[in-house]
Parts: sequence; C-alpha cells; structure tokens
Amino acid sequence: MNIRPLFYSSLLLLTPTLMQAVPIMITGTPADAYSLPNTSATPNLHGILVNFDNLMPFATYSTYTSGEVSISSPDGLEVLPYSSQSAPNEMFDDSAAGSANLTIGLTLGTTAIGVGIVDSDAVTITLQALNSVGTVFGPAFNLTIPETGANPGNSYYVVEDTAADIFGLKITQPLSNANYSGLAIDDVQVAPEPSTFILLAAGAAIFGARQLRKRA
Repeated sequence: MNIRPLFYSSLLLLTPTLMQAVPIMITGTPADAYSLPNTSATPNLHGILVNFDNLMPFATYSTYTSGEVSISSPDGLEVLPYSSQSAPNEMFDDSAAGSANLTIGLTLGTTAIGVGIVDSDAVTITLQALNSVGTVFGPAFNLTIPETGANPGNSYYVVEDTAADIFGLKITQPLSNANYSGLAIDDVQVAPEPSTFILLAAGAAIFGARQLRKRA
C-alpha cells in the first residue's frame, strides 16, 4: 500500500489549523442605537449557547457558571431584563464607576467564542482572547462607541483561531465615569471541539510519518 498520498493529504488538512496562531475578530453589523436589536443575524457557532433568559431579573452573581462556561467580574454581575441582543435578559457588569471588567472562561479550548455586547456611552471597549492559563494573548481588539449615531458597541463579536487555543475572553471598558452605565453582554457562544476529521488527519499524519521513517 502506498501511504505517501495519505500522509501528504493529512498534512494538507492540518496545515490551515497549524498556521494561524493569532486570534482574529469578526464583527457583526451594529444597530443604529443601543436600544435597538442587532441589525445582523447572530452567527450560529453550532456549539454551546449561554443566554440568561431563564434567570430572575435583577439577580446578582459574583460568578455565573453554565456548564463549561463561567462569567465573572470583580464588580459583580446583575441580570437585567433589557437585552437588545435577544430578549428578555442580559448580563450586566455592576460597576458603580461606569467601567467594566468581564471575564468569560472556558473549561476546554475552542476555535471560536462569540458574545453580544451593548453599551450606550462614548467609551472604548477592549476584547482579548485568553489562553489555557488565563493570560491574554494575541491582539487587543478595540471597539470605539460614540455617544450618538451608529453604535458599534451594539453588535455580535466572534474571536476565532484555527487552533483550539482560546480558553476565554477578556472584555474591558477601562474609562471610569460615574455618569456612564456599565457593560452588558448576551448570547455567549462557544464553538464545538475540533472536527473528527481533523483528529483523524492528525492520526494519519503520525502513522504516515512513522511508516516513511521505516522505509527510509
């Protein structure tokens, strides 16, 4: 049996996965105001979906956990019945100073994590991927939200990587202003584990490499 074609085809399947080591961000189309629904369809990552629709409005949490996903903030979290991503509820960073510091943590690594973000104030929000030890990695994605006009904060954002090395997302609104509200999120999504065919390709590549070494 000629295993060289199998070996090389396996490498072709693996190459796109191994090449991209830095996360990228895909941005949805913003609504025209924070109180209006997102004008673009929320992408379906076909994995885990965490929303807050079944929670009691105005309930508070230090950390909210749902399955493999945890959401936390040093300022505390509050469920608000005002979601402009998908009614009825959203999760709000309960900072009295108007800043925000949200961390979404995952039990397992993923290739993509998505979140709907809403804010009505003139602020800059930063998104960064987290690695397996909870450290930010890759570029910081800065989202500038104006006070009036089109509001790019009210949209759905997906941070993705072809390697399953995203273990969370850090969302910060560093500018504190007591006159501003905090930051709200909704519809957290996590892509499923890497496809079976990628795992099979990895196994075939290892097997092929061993066989080539034996024949050399």
